[in-house]
Amino acid sequence: MSTCQLRMAQAFHIASSVPVKGPIKPSNCCSDLAVRLEATTLIESAPDEAACAVRSERKKVIVVGAGISGLRAAAVLHRYGCEVVVLEARDRIGGRILTSRNGDQIRDIGAAWMHETSQNDLVKLIPHLSIPYYYDDGMPLYFTREGRAGSQFKAKKVADEFADYCEWYYETNPDAEDRPVNEFVKEFVLQHQLITDDERLWAPQAVREVELWIGTSTEQASSRHLSYFITERNLYMKGGYDRIVNWTAEPLREDPTMIRLSHHVEHVEWNEDGDAPVRIQCKDADGTPQLIEGDAVVMTLPLGVYHHNLVSFNPPLPSDIQGAMSRFSYGALGKVFFEFTDVFWSKDNDQFMFYPSPSDEDSASGSSVDSRSSTSSMGEKDNILNYATVTINLWIMTGAKELCVQIAEPLTQRIEAMTDKKEIYRFFEPLFKLFRTEPYKALPRLVSVETTHWTQDPLAGYGTYSADKVGDDPESFIDALEAHKSSRMQFAGEHCTMVANGCVHGAFRTGEVAATNLLETFGIPIDGRDIGVNDKLAV
Repeated sequence: MSTCQLRMAQAFHIASSVPVKGPIKPSNCCSDLAVRLEATTLIESAPDEAACAVRSERKKVIVVGAGISGLRAAAVLHRYGCEVVVLEARDRIGGRILTSRNGDQIRDIGAAWMHETSQNDLVKLIPHLSIPYYYDDGMPLYFTREGRAGSQFKAKKVADEFADYCEWYYETNPDAEDRPVNEFVKEFVLQHQLITDDERLWAPQAVREVELWIGTSTEQASSRHLSYFITERNLYMKGGYDRIVNWTAEPLREDPTMIRLSHHVEHVEWNEDGDAPVRIQCKDADGTPQLIEGDAVVMTLPLGVYHHNLVSFNPPLPSDIQGAMSRFSYGALGKVFFEFTDVFWSKDNDQFMFYPSPSDEDSASGSSVDSRSSTSSMGEKDNILNYATVTINLWIMTGAKELCVQIAEPLTQRIEAMTDKKEIYRFFEPLFKLFRTEPYKALPRLVSVETTHWTQDPLAGYGTYSADKVGDDPESFIDALEAHKSSRMQFAGEHCTMVANGCVHGAFRTGEVAATNLLETFGIPIDGRDIGVNDKLAV
């Protein structure tokens, strides 16, 4: 992935009817979506007569949220003859997939990568929709405060070794206490007898690279559920992710009343078995209260929305679902786009990784690294060089004279709250000076700055996507979903799967799972062609 939770991974929505063998671990490197789709046709076919007979008593399903999972759930239900109403609080579809278009300039403010491309069924849409893309898995450049790191910089390999050790440790010691990643890695390098003092000092800094995929700091991230990098290829959607969103929504546009924008859901009355209708209380764009009834509901709100109790439920959510949600955290990956009049950075590398200097306390361990490089020693004003970052080279991907710097919480909240673009640029300027291929030249003129604002957005749950923090138990949420597989209230979204969680194709799949769960509950036969993108691809 080279981003989004990106490049790391997590293991499969248990609500699927496909059996999963062996222990499930949070890592999206084992997605089986493509395997299950190999035998399916690309031609859409009409449902069989038996299905049509069952549909004579039409069921109505309310889908809360028009993100990728909600749109996919609605499209599958619609294909099987259900009446569908999609309620979206925003004035647009897509949710946390947001593409900004300004002439030829395309920026994906939300999801921007298609991950695990050998296993990701959405890849079929790339040629089908003629979407420009770029595989950004070339060798990155690594930087520290002192400049570009050389080819003998081995700290990243030690960090990779720690990730392998972490996985082995918790598999071998399943009852061991969960610990913050930064604490555990420091213990690991201190006990490692075969690394140099410099590698011992810098490896914990290299581990911080994972912050830019999971969206939270290594001080908070779980060692037990550490999501790390995988070898799967990932492509950048330089043609815009909104093309995928629009394709998913296409069958729902037949009826203009099916997707209702600017309808903010506030309260949900539901029941497990259909003894009473589901009632959704919402307000439209004018603030007028509305009550919408149906036979079932699919909730696709971000995990952060439930954490902040922004929607109420009657009766309350089941205790197992509530408890599991409380043990599943939410992160905040931020992006800052900088456009310049000229390209001053390397045109040969897809990404630039920056590792901040070890603290004075760590430097005191005896490494040859000069501790004077730390901010506290220099008395220097706080700036971006105190944080791990990954900078995306949009010049090589799209031809734009732009850099996109990715940041993680808690820095994300700080930057997204800033309103002065000059102040934002001053904060990041030291990083750009490091990237210059000609250090003696002044930086070119800045044209524009654009930041994400997910942590300011209640509809996004004040964040971006799920992140495993210390003490979390993400599997318990998947278990709870399975226990309520036959409920008239289903859940979907990137947090509702252990495979590809935090990713678009994971969210897409959970919409299918929620829809098929309801179809089975309604007794509507399923022809099996609604898995993946095959039901709408025509040759």
